[in-house]
Amino acid sequence: MVFGLKNIKSIILALVIAIVVASLVGYLIEVFDESPKWEDYCKDIRGPKFFEEGKQVIDTESSCVAGGGVWVNNYCDYYKVCQEEFNNANKKHSLVVFSVAVPLGIVALIIGLILALPSVSSGLMLGGVFLVIYGTARYWENFSNLIKVAILAVSLVILIWLGYKKLGH
Repeated sequence: MVFGLKNIKSIILALVIAIVVASLVGYLIEVFDESPKWEDYCKDIRGPKFFEEGKQVIDTESSCVAGGGVWVNNYCDYYKVCQEEFNNANKKHSLVVFSVAVPLGIVALIIGLILALPSVSSGLMLGGVFLVIYGTARYWENFSNLIKVAILAVSLVILIWLGYKKLGH
């Protein structure tokens, strides 16, 4: 297969459209639901000094709890509570990303199927794929294995269908 300048330009345009579509939706999500920052939850956490005058200070359960920590297996975890709060906030944001990126990615795929200009159509389809992957990946760890299998199976069926629809003769 010989690639002419027009084909190269079409491929570049499709890639740029895909990147811009995915970036636009990603930043749009951040405008309305900003990602939580770990520092906002845990930056002010400070346990007692671990060293005083060259001697290591060994925490006790009571000094740990009094200092705002959680005693775990003979260790004082000063970040346990704030880390859980951050993880919960991050999980909620990931659900928002999934709930917005995946449907918009599917819309971009459908529009890409409808349009006739190959470079624009391919760019929208690829951008849609990027969005579906991004949205799903952000929430992936929260899905059960059964849901993961279902997502992958549906994705495979859709990709095979798209292959026949767009590339089949």
